[in-house]
Amino acid sequence: MIISIVRILLVIVLNHIFVFPILMKMENGDLKLMPRELKTSKGTWSYHTGHSGEKAILFIHGASSSSRIWKYQQNLKIEGYKTIYVDLLGYGNSDKPQEGYSLQTWIDGIHAILEQEEVKEVVFVAHSNGVILAKEFYRKHPKSVLKMILVDGMLKQMIQPPMLEWMKSQLERSDYENFMQNSIQQMPVQGLQENDIEILKEDALNTPKPITIAEFDMVGNPDTWHKLIMECPVTIIHSNNPLWNQEYIAWLAEVVPKLDFLQWDDSGHFVPLQFPDRLNDVILDLTKK
Repeated sequence: MIISIVRILLVIVLNHIFVFPILMKMENGDLKLMPRELKTSKGTWSYHTGHSGEKAILFIHGASSSSRIWKYQQNLKIEGYKTIYVDLLGYGNSDKPQEGYSLQTWIDGIHAILEQEEVKEVVFVAHSNGVILAKEFYRKHPKSVLKMILVDGMLKQMIQPPMLEWMKSQLERSDYENFMQNSIQQMPVQGLQENDIEILKEDALNTPKPITIAEFDMVGNPDTWHKLIMECPVTIIHSNNPLWNQEYIAWLAEVVPKLDFLQWDDSGHFVPLQFPDRLNDVILDLTKK
């Protein structure tokens, strides 16, 4: 029972692991997204853009995931906003070098994409570990961030170091492949359609091991969690999870003065896939304010 719970926690923190080469396709309904690339010294980033505008809404996926988790947000059209769906370096269709992954690498890449798209102001919609990237981007470029929607991710360290170390040690197991395959099978996928579950599993199997290690290093690094006051409007959506207790919610109110906190008790971790219409309404509402 304890091992099962830990496996589920492992998956939530990472959103899974393991290398498996597949070709990703954007599932974008009626809207034709434009494929784009960003060339960097560490590899090529893949991303897609939708509607045009002077400002941007940039979607950041979580660990061991890809931009496909935003499949139901890819038809969003908001006046004045260009939509950008990014595969972080190491994920999805982006290059997967064997080294060079860090929080700074990902933040710099996002900033370079915005520069390449000639966008100076951005609204972030981030899921899971993507929340950390949105937060740290704000730390470096606060004047560029208009608003944020942060979906079921941590703004402070909620997992104790011994647990993180144990989870990281599983990468060196002799039965690593079987362990991770079992962990993937135990993902908290309640309320999801079968084809959406397959997307999560494919993205998990497409994530190289060095990236997983980098994710652990990012989450376990105290520098990731230096207190930051975010002055822009922030909507935070959390699922029904004991991590998000009253103490944490009270702390959020201290660091996010313009906080709109939404607790969706009927939701699992993969909110963008489980409740797309509800999430889309939140995005539309915040960007129109």
